[in-house]
This record gives sequence, C-alpha cells and structure tokens, in this order.
Amino acid sequence: MMEDDYRYYAEVLLLAQVCDAAVEDSFAILWLSWDDALAGPDIRRYAWKILRATVMAKANCRDNLPEMEGAVFDTVALRGHRSAAGRAAQLTESLELFKAISRLPDAQLDVMVLRYLCGATDEQASHLLGVPLAAVRSDERHAHRFLKSAVTLPPETEGPAT
Repeated sequence: MMEDDYRYYAEVLLLAQVCDAAVEDSFAILWLSWDDALAGPDIRRYAWKILRATVMAKANCRDNLPEMEGAVFDTVALRGHRSAAGRAAQLTESLELFKAISRLPDAQLDVMVLRYLCGATDEQASHLLGVPLAAVRSDERHAHRFLKSAVTLPPETEGPAT
C-alpha cells in the first residue's frame, strides 16, 4: 500500500538507480523486524523511520545534510518556463530553496518533501508518517517560517517598467 509513496519520497533524495534498492531494503528490514513493529504504538511510524534511515544512509550528503539538487531538475516550476533565461532563473531559485529545505529538522524536511515535492495532502502525509495531522501542520508551519527567513527570492514584477 505504501510502496509508491515511499518511492516518490526516495526519488527526491536519491539517484534513480539507488531509489528502488532503498525502498526494497526498507521493506526487507520491516519484514525482519515485524514483531517489533507490531509491538509499537503505530506500524506506519515504525515503517517510516526504517524508510527514512535507509534512504538517508544511501543519500549523497554534504555537511551531514542530504543533497537534493538532483530533484531541482524535475519540478513543475522549471517545466513551466519556455525561455532559457526563465529556466536559468528558476534553477537558481530552486537550488537555493532546496538547499534550505535540506537544512530543516528531520520531521519538517519529511513533511515539506511529501507535501511540496511528492504532492501529498496533509492527511496523506499524516498517514504515511504515522503522526497526527496536527503534527504535520505544525511541522509545515515551522518549516515555512524557516524557509522564508533562509531564502532570499527576487521581488516579483509584472514586467518591464515604462
């Protein structure tokens, strides 16, 4: 039931050739520790911790932070630009944003990746993470505050001034 969603998460943080192995390894570890999972308060939370640990163990990291730059090239924002200049500006902005996202605490990073890079709703993120909906919303709110202070975006304009 969770395989596709787990894969979407892993694809943001891993190279394609490692992504499937990370998800498969996570399920193998979960299978081997199934009794522990059943004994815990929430199987979904237990499984998510395994997935996250497996993905992060395989992720390229710099200064102990996951490198997310590869995901920059597969965003809706980038595909929306027709001109080379527009794509270059969007790449620069997205790179800065993704670097800031990688500096978020674990729970906030997971929520932001699920919500904005995987397209999950608050409810879906809550279900995948095995945490209350209020925790997802709180983590998202705190992440937005951090990102607003960490990312300097160029001012929006409506076109050339006359």
